[in-house]
Amino acid sequence: MNAPNRPRRRHIFTFLASTATRSLERITLVDIGAAGGVQKKWMAHRRHIRPVLFEPNPVEASRLRPLLAAFPDALVVEHGLADTPGSRTLNIAHWPGCSSLLSADPAVLAGYKIGRLYAPVQEVRVECVRYDALHDSGAVPAPDVIKVDVEGYEYQVLSGFGDLLHGVIGIEAECWLYPVFQGQKLLHHVTALAADHGLRLRRIETVEGFEGDLVCVNAYFTRGKAGQPDLTDVQRPKYERLERVWGLTQR
Repeated sequence: MNAPNRPRRRHIFTFLASTATRSLERITLVDIGAAGGVQKKWMAHRRHIRPVLFEPNPVEASRLRPLLAAFPDALVVEHGLADTPGSRTLNIAHWPGCSSLLSADPAVLAGYKIGRLYAPVQEVRVECVRYDALHDSGAVPAPDVIKVDVEGYEYQVLSGFGDLLHGVIGIEAECWLYPVFQGQKLLHHVTALAADHGLRLRRIETVEGFEGDLVCVNAYFTRGKAGQPDLTDVQRPKYERLERVWGLTQR
């Protein structure tokens, strides 16, 4: 009686297996500090990525979700990230993009026109968790690529990924050469953390706003040394795409 249904079941299993394979082939892109949605450079590759965006503010998170209509399994996670769990104070700045879990240092910012944009106008309590704890609970997938832009708190956020960083093929991080925020970690700290997990600094881009001084950069790290990354068969095509998106392909 069940025999006629067997071919259909095979089709269902084939479909499910195909879907799972496509999921493995896509880059899991974890974006912390994603106020504008997925970066434009990734949108051209939207069929090949799964975005996981972090936004602790429920109102802002609700604004993000409609921007992800092109990604049926995208996640918007309403958590702050840190190296240790607990409540933090988010200092809302005069310009929202300058808001941070750290306090801006007026002495370092003195003399820069942009300095006034860092002036705090409000404080908000944010519950923070480690990414690896969320992953262990099944709430988020293991990352392939991480993009982090959290105004001086990048090191702490990346530290919260723990051993998951050993499986990451690339990190794009806003990094600082001068401590605009009190107690912040600088570029060399992030570089050392990345190196401890097999990732090397490949390129930096200047972030404008400090009237010619090199205060802030976007730093790009990828797995491996001397252009010879040790990759799995699953990681290799993802890595090749990542290099194209970031403009790192060797000529």
